[in-house]
Amino acid sequence: MPDREAMTYDRIVDALERVVDRCAADGDRIGYFAAMYLAVTRTVRQRAIDGHFEDPARMERFVGRFADRYLSAERAWRSGAPCAESWHVAFRAADHWRPIYLQHVLLGINAHINLDLGVTASEVGGESIDVVRADFDAVNDVLGDLVDGCQGALGTVSPWLDLIDRIGGEGDETLIRFSLVAARRQAWSVAVRLSTLTGDERDREIDAVDAATVWVALAVQNPGLPASALLLAVRARERAEPADVMRLLADVRPDASSTS
Repeated sequence: MPDREAMTYDRIVDALERVVDRCAADGDRIGYFAAMYLAVTRTVRQRAIDGHFEDPARMERFVGRFADRYLSAERAWRSGAPCAESWHVAFRAADHWRPIYLQHVLLGINAHINLDLGVTASEVGGESIDVVRADFDAVNDVLGDLVDGCQGALGTVSPWLDLIDRIGGEGDETLIRFSLVAARRQAWSVAVRLSTLTGDERDREIDAVDAATVWVALAVQNPGLPASALLLAVRARERAEPADVMRLLADVRPDASSTS
């Protein structure tokens, strides 16, 4: 297992590509979030090359720590070892037919933002949590910038999702953006709390955050009877091979206007 401090952008991309390739070969839906996360990491790497970050070395360290939490959870799941319960819920969903493509992606985003992002910020920030606020915001900005592309990509293989998107305009994307904004706010609150804790007290707080994140995951999976019925209809028309969905998600790029 690579040292978290040594997780460069290139090593993260290579690791995520291996996850996606394995999932594509096996038809494993865990690869949906991994593919989207690969697109996010490629975008962050390009923005680093383009000089978008005030402290590039710290940003790369932040992104490396952040990615390692996902990669470690994914390895643990595959080996049968314990992982955070919020990741357990996300990975377990991949064994079931019913969740639509978008639900799989959102379950991964939920665990990675609501749990992992706050923990990462508290680790990298050291004595002053405010030092990493710019890095924290930059990661969230990339996620927000990729929402349109993610929706568009999924719409090409999920006909009713695309129909809802066109009829509702940006309504569904606004809902996703709102959940990202809410998760971002929650993650920063977690980072601030954890930055003041050590030892068993810190571990208990992380467990509490994980438990709260599970509740969000369960709501994403089971949003109530009317919504679940609609999602079932959407899912019935999602017939693409998992590998094709992963390829589309991995190729998502932000709109040019989002980087101006």
